[in-house]
Amino acid sequence: MQQILSTPVLRHVRRPLAHTPTTTPASDLRWHLLDLVRRCRPRLALRDRDIAVLRGLLSLLPDSASQRMVFASNRVLIDRCDGIDERTLRRRLAHLESKGLLARRHSPNGKRYRVRDAENVTQLAYGLDLEPLFAIQSHLEALAEDCAREGQRIAVLKARLRDALYHAGPATPPDLAEECRLSLRRTLTSERLEALLHRLLETAEAPTLPSPTRPETPVLTASDGQNDRHIQSSDKESLNKKQAEKAAEDHDDLTVAECMDLAPSARAMATEKPRSWHEVIQLSALLGPAIGLDRPILQEAEARLGPHGSALAIIGLVEAFNRIRNPGAYLRALLNTARDRGLNLCRMFRSLAKPPSDRRHRGGACIPG
Repeated sequence: MQQILSTPVLRHVRRPLAHTPTTTPASDLRWHLLDLVRRCRPRLALRDRDIAVLRGLLSLLPDSASQRMVFASNRVLIDRCDGIDERTLRRRLAHLESKGLLARRHSPNGKRYRVRDAENVTQLAYGLDLEPLFAIQSHLEALAEDCAREGQRIAVLKARLRDALYHAGPATPPDLAEECRLSLRRTLTSERLEALLHRLLETAEAPTLPSPTRPETPVLTASDGQNDRHIQSSDKESLNKKQAEKAAEDHDDLTVAECMDLAPSARAMATEKPRSWHEVIQLSALLGPAIGLDRPILQEAEARLGPHGSALAIIGLVEAFNRIRNPGAYLRALLNTARDRGLNLCRMFRSLAKPPSDRRHRGGACIPG
């Protein structure tokens, strides 16, 4: 059984080049004028839609040079102009008329038509007249040559500017270099590019001051073993270290038994009565969050007062909890006092632990106020 394959896509057969015209005949003046207008488009201030509308109008003219008026309706023109919007078509026709490339002959009823007599001679014609375009053929040819020369000159100037910018030295101002770099991507006139190139070349030719020479480092006689890393401690670290050492010395004036005797509330919260300073520190770590002290203030207290001083401050705040409205703010005030004037930890603890009736004089209290 023979199977025949078919496809809806037509196959294109390549024909010899001799039978396929690749260029427009030189005798067709319409497309020669269209090419001239396309080459002069920047100078004539035309857009791509203007060229499309003009191409559609020229395509509606017969090959003979006798008729140069288009009588087609806007619907036909839209199809010939790649389906552009009707409002765009109206605007482009008005723009082409303002540039002197066509003339519009309006009829009483707004239609485009012509009136002939019995001898087939046109008496009246209403439509889009392209006679002005054919009348300026010589002007367009001269303008196209001028535009070609200008384009070539711009290309040469941009190449020279790119080369000068590549070889520019460090003395080139950054703003000038940036302006030249952006000009390579912009549409500028040859006069503007030439002025930029002249400024850039003048900057490159300007004499530059010699850079100061760096003095040679003399060879040192010391051995490599003396190249040690030097670590400098800040004043804040030294002050914290001294205060921690002083706190460790101050707590020696207070025994663990005396501390627990002065702190019955803290002792009641412990599972066993602390018998060493290590157990006192552990107890303070449990009591600090219980009275509302957050982790940052506890860490700062341990860093500034030391482990023993921080433990005495926390246990003292536990004993004075009923008399202090805000333990966190009170501890912050104690830390500021220790930073500014120093703090006697034993006096501070006794001042917090003893009730006001047991104090012999208020001057010995270490409560900041």
